[in-house]
Amino acid sequence: MHDDVHGTAVVALAAVLSACRRTGTELEQSTVGQLGLGAAGYGISSLMVEAGAARVVGFDPDEGNAERARERGVDLASEEEVLEESDVLIATTGQPDSIAPDRIRDGQVVLALSNPEPEIDPDRALDSGAAFAADGSMVNNVLGYPGIFRGALMAGAPRIDSRMKLAAARVLAELSGEDRMLPDALDREVHERVAEAVRDAAPQREGAAT
Repeated sequence: MHDDVHGTAVVALAAVLSACRRTGTELEQSTVGQLGLGAAGYGISSLMVEAGAARVVGFDPDEGNAERARERGVDLASEEEVLEESDVLIATTGQPDSIAPDRIRDGQVVLALSNPEPEIDPDRALDSGAAFAADGSMVNNVLGYPGIFRGALMAGAPRIDSRMKLAAARVLAELSGEDRMLPDALDREVHERVAEAVRDAAPQREGAAT
């Protein structure tokens, strides 16, 4: 399990699930658009496919990145098509201020995750009609740790599989409450609940801790 690939994907999925709940939409009926299919974008888009999004569509000018994502069930499209078709727009391009405010759709969920400068400032996205918007300071993989690894150790799991990552994302979304997209990373109970969810989702090994 790689922090930038899988850890970021877990927390991004948690943010999307939280936003969907608060807007009364279902991920299974939504198109997720991914701009940038490098390490983080590949992990996020792959997990969105596994989580059951109606469609995951992505763009990356690097043909190798794009092909690798396609093999994971991501539909490839132009940058313009991703912006136009996405109910949930996620960007990990490394290009600050690369999404113009007039490209944001009304009601869209926008996660501009490049650090230290996002593709679009969350406030500008909200002013342009986004239902929810966040950047990498809010959607941060620190929320996945140490819970994911602790849960895997508690289960004696030989590897961290998709079921475990999905379980971590779902419990993070549940813990976000009504006034936050994601829970407080400094709340110890959050990490304990993530560990429990990951343990319960993991294949059990005889003699593992409970």
